[in-house]
Amino acid sequence: MLAGRCDQSKGQRSQIMNEHADSTPVAQTFEAVAEHLDRVIGFQTQHVDRIYRQLLITLHTRDIVTIERISEEARELAGRSPSRLTSNPNEQEEQRFDEEEHKVLHRLIRAYACKHLVCEDIDDQINVVLKREEARSLADVANLPAVSYRILADPIKRFSALPLGDTLLDPSEMHGIRVALTRHFVTDDLTFIGVAKNFLRVRDYNDIVEHIIGDDSRMGKIGGKAGGMLLAHRILEDAGVDAGPDMPVTIPDSYFLRSDVIEQFLDINGLTQYRSQKYKNIDDIKNEYPLIKGVFRNSTFPVEIVHQLRDFLEKMQHAPLIVRSSSLLEDRFNSAFSGKYASIFVPNQGPLEVRLRALLGAIGEVYASTLAPDPILYRQKHNLIDYVEEMATLIQPVIGRQFGPYFVPAFAGVAFSRNEYRWSPRIKREDGFLRLVMGLGTRAVDRVGGDYPRMVALGAPTVRPESGPIEIIRNAQRRIDVINLERNRFDSITLPELLKHVKDDFPMLDSIVSTRRENELYTPPGTIVDAEPEDLVITFDKLLKSTPFAARVQQMLQKLEEAFGFPVDIEFACDGEKFYVLQCRAQHQAAGPTKIEWPAETPKDKVVFSASRFVRTALVADIEYVVYVNSATYHQVATNQRRLAIARAIGKINDALKGNRFILVGPGRWGSNDIRLGIRATYSDINNARMLIEVARERAGYVPELSFGTHFFQDLVEDDIAYLPLYPDEPGNLFDDSFFTQSENHLSELLPKLSDFSDEVRVIHVPSARQGAKLQIVMDGERDEAIAYLK
Repeated sequence: MLAGRCDQSKGQRSQIMNEHADSTPVAQTFEAVAEHLDRVIGFQTQHVDRIYRQLLITLHTRDIVTIERISEEARELAGRSPSRLTSNPNEQEEQRFDEEEHKVLHRLIRAYACKHLVCEDIDDQINVVLKREEARSLADVANLPAVSYRILADPIKRFSALPLGDTLLDPSEMHGIRVALTRHFVTDDLTFIGVAKNFLRVRDYNDIVEHIIGDDSRMGKIGGKAGGMLLAHRILEDAGVDAGPDMPVTIPDSYFLRSDVIEQFLDINGLTQYRSQKYKNIDDIKNEYPLIKGVFRNSTFPVEIVHQLRDFLEKMQHAPLIVRSSSLLEDRFNSAFSGKYASIFVPNQGPLEVRLRALLGAIGEVYASTLAPDPILYRQKHNLIDYVEEMATLIQPVIGRQFGPYFVPAFAGVAFSRNEYRWSPRIKREDGFLRLVMGLGTRAVDRVGGDYPRMVALGAPTVRPESGPIEIIRNAQRRIDVINLERNRFDSITLPELLKHVKDDFPMLDSIVSTRRENELYTPPGTIVDAEPEDLVITFDKLLKSTPFAARVQQMLQKLEEAFGFPVDIEFACDGEKFYVLQCRAQHQAAGPTKIEWPAETPKDKVVFSASRFVRTALVADIEYVVYVNSATYHQVATNQRRLAIARAIGKINDALKGNRFILVGPGRWGSNDIRLGIRATYSDINNARMLIEVARERAGYVPELSFGTHFFQDLVEDDIAYLPLYPDEPGNLFDDSFFTQSENHLSELLPKLSDFSDEVRVIHVPSARQGAKLQIVMDGERDEAIAYLK
């Protein structure tokens, strides 16, 4: 693109550029530079004026010669009168250059340039001119209100094909283009655009263009999840942040199925009537969703899209994949949609056509999730129901390595720049927080029955919520989520099952596990783990004690929060060599009280319960209804079908009490995927409650798991639903069993069709039960205490 260059090393060039203005470089003579300049201009005749203008600007900014001086010299050489200074703002100081003066000016610029610049400088400045021309051409297209992918992709590719060069275009010249490209390719969210324009460059959009799946004649976006990931990576790269000495930050090789494809999908399958599904009665939405999911999973895709996806699979070979939602509403600055849409693992094993069918089914299921009850109710509550939802999908290889039949990363998790739960005075809110698991990160973001992630306060990573080795062992992760390549499915296995296929080469195993000996825990002294798999406990102690991992993640979060202007959370995975950012979004912060006035002495007969563990500051006043599921009664439920029915009954009560101030109190883990350990409620079952309480009764075996960091907890935070775990059997805590078990049950009165659930579910109308009083709940995070009393 640029004609031949002078043979000049960087060291020589640096030396020459620092020569005094009146000396001629020795290594590159005037004649050599002049010959090079003439040759290059000969290839760029259409840009001659712009090239000389750029050279003049360079001479001026490097203090070689001012624009004013060279203009005066040109006038003098052309035999013109010098410019005349005037104090009259309405009078021209000088006349426009005529053609002869322009020629003289070019000769002067050429002379100064050849004397004081080197060949690489000439090339760099001409590259600036070409970039500016391509930028102008790109801006003309990008600023059109509607344009096809094909028309927009071409100028992006041309601009990106130019050498980066030493001299970059001023950001002010590029901001408008960046804004337009973000609007076309990612989102119309102005808050996101305001951040992205400072970081995402045209060449980043060229990377997107090269990984787009969609019809060239149409246009769509890659959505919020994809955009947040790309933006976070660029921010961290610009900041020079690493996740560890040998662990660079990166993102997976990602492909983007644009948001316009779902419109084609609906049209060719005659499914356009489902665009109005969001306006239906919530019971109809819940009842029809299983059918919709099946229909979408088995529907047809446009032929061109199928061809592109087949080519993609041939390129990826048999690498396990994940199809992730990337809605245009998702991961916005005021609506995260945490866990609302589907993300589907595709093991990608077998013949090509079998793999293609599985991939298409996964995409169809992600599309169907736009019509699920949870996102529709979420949209209603956040005043987004009338927004035209468009679902893009992000298709990525799963991070990890193969061990026998299993494919798995070393570890994964979710990290927050702000910590809402502080189990020690040493922990600060602004230090951030981490949920860490071995294997796939699903166990970090989902509520998994009977299992625990490692909870890490990033400012004090070795300070655990557990007290002593026995409790640490009891609250350790027991199962690991993997891709089972033999069975072609997502699977959960134990650590011994995994290590049976590992020949001392599982990445960072010594940093992940500790050895249990006589109820004490010991970290491996070296990189070899010399213990029986049954004696290993997943603790991450060595990773957090002996490496800078926690400090690096904290630094990443701080840089991202600074750039976003909001607290953030990220999802990540590590294969033992690289730290992969999978998602980044602004973290919603509920506008709750920062200070609480603790009530004066409260008569014991007015106290309903108290708590002294994992308390977050909040005030929930004037509660009229308490919806209660007794731990012992739930424990005795005979079948899973009945437990699922209880969860659906809770959902109907949630709908019926909309507009009333009510709380939900139940055993173990609300929202757990193990219905034996808690009520499998989803967002649509709890979204109208003012508070969610998890009760741990020792005799029933229900233990709440600190849910901060899960998608379930994010729903509570975004909707300002307070959360509290209760441990009634611990010394010092109060719990008025009679209030919960002997107060009149109003379930049959509220919903007669649910009277069959009266044994398991109680609806207590507080004023009726306690002579007109209402329930007040005060939670003080600084004291780590909570009290509920009648007033």
